[in-house]
Amino acid sequence: ITWHHGVAVSVGRTQHIVPDRTRRIVEYRDGGCRVPGCRNGRFVEVHHIVHWSDGGTTDTANLICLCPKHHRLHHQGRLGIAGNADIDAVVFTDDNERLLTDSGTRPEPIGAPPPPIRGTWQHPLGERLDFRWLSFNDDPARPKFSA
Repeated sequence: ITWHHGVAVSVGRTQHIVPDRTRRIVEYRDGGCRVPGCRNGRFVEVHHIVHWSDGGTTDTANLICLCPKHHRLHHQGRLGIAGNADIDAVVFTDDNERLLTDSGTRPEPIGAPPPPIRGTWQHPLGERLDFRWLSFNDDPARPKFSA
């Protein structure tokens, strides 16, 4: 049993259910789903890396936050998880045993302005837009004026 300010945090095999005090520490440590590339930070579920039924403990090193989607994938056998969560040494693999790493760049925050437009667009075949042959349907909400 590991103690933090006089309160038991890691309870080993004495409890299967993660105590609230331990859950709060794990959620704070992880800051959301720990699967590489996942940005879900809300409604996470605390999961035993080594399952309780396989002898896993309810210690912070064996607990990790997963979003519901990745938690479901893990229990379906499509996401492998191994390692020590306390020292950030967790390895994620797909169902073909390939290592998962953070992919791509983070999206722009919501509300951020779009990137500036650079250059001019060219049609792949060099065609141009001729306004003589372009027509738009009338907007039914726009009032019509007679001449």
